[in-house]
Formats: sequence, C-alpha cells, structure tokens
Amino acid sequence: MALTQNELDTYEYKLRKRGFRRDDVLLHDCPDCRAKAVLTYVIAGRSGGRDIRLCMECGKARSWRSVAGLEAREEDPGFDLAAFLR
Repeated sequence: MALTQNELDTYEYKLRKRGFRRDDVLLHDCPDCRAKAVLTYVIAGRSGGRDIRLCMECGKARSWRSVAGLEAREEDPGFDLAAFLR
C-alpha cells in the first residue's frame, strides 16, 4: 500500500512538530518491498535519540532508539508510526 501525498505530508508535519528532521535527501532501499523509497528522520538530544525509516511504497515504518551518547541503537520491534504520532 503506497502512501498518498496527503498521508506523507501529514506524517512529515507531525514529525517536524515533534522535533524530527530528515536525515538526508536520498531515498534508501526498503528491506520489505525492495523499492528505493525509504525516507529517514532523526531526532537526538542529551537523553538519546530515535531514527525512523518510512517506506513511501509499502508504508512500512521502522524505528530505532538510542541511549545517551548515541553509541548503541536498538530496533523498536512493535513500532507503529500512526500511534506514535497521536
């Protein structure tokens, strides 16, 4: 299920409102659907950070959390972007 432009705009607005920024302007490969359509968003602070990868083609969102110092990242297996942005 590809994201519509309206859905993508809504997600980007809500992510920016929470302090996330685009990590880079390049599109990355999606491990689920193999399309080159993944956008990356990051936020970092003193207490740690979070990376979110959102595929525009299949709609899959994945997230990694990092602790203070940003040395170790661990994937958040039950991540739901819609619930996260409520």
